Order: sequence, then structure tokens, then C-alpha cells
Amino acid sequence: MIPAVESNAFDPNDLTFLKRVFDDVCVERGLHGGSAAASEVAVAMIQLYQRGVKDEKSLHRHFDDNNFFG
Repeated sequence: MIPAVESNAFDPNDLTFLKRVFDDVCVERGLHGGSAAASEVAVAMIQLYQRGVKDEKSLHRHFDDNNFFG
């Protein structure tokens, strides 16, 4: 299991929100859901959310940064 997920539970609304933002980021970046890059996005997004980044624009802004994708 991913360590970032072990300590916190998400309610269904959180999961729906995170899935929508994740899907948007993947479409914008041309990532396939099962790819290593998409997995990195998912892990980073969960970590950001757990640290309090809970608005859509802020999450998107993190992934708009080309440094995340190299």
C-alpha cells in the first residue's frame, strides 16, 4: 500500500473530487491512467491533499509546473 494513504481515510466526496482532478491533469498532460507518470501524479495529489491543498486550482497549479514532469 502507498504509505501516504495508510494514515488517512477519504470520504466519497474527497475521492470523487480527487479522481476528477486527476483525470483532468492526465488528459491535459496526455497521460494514460496506468502509466508510471499517472501513478506519480496520483501519489503527489494525495500527499498534497493530505497536507491541506484542497482547492482545484491549487492542485492544478502544482501539476502545471513543468518541473513536476521534468
